[in-house]
Amino acid sequence: MSNHKKKKLKKYLARRAKAIDKHRAKNAWRNIFVQAGIVK
Repeated sequence: MSNHKKKKLKKYLARRAKAIDKHRAKNAWRNIFVQAGIVK
């Protein structure tokens, strides 16, 4: 595997991890609100 490909893969994985984190945070917030009875 060339260095260039490795760099691209790392960038791609980092971007995906960020997107997943955002998604997870959103879900966590929604769960907190639901438990607090704010969102029904």
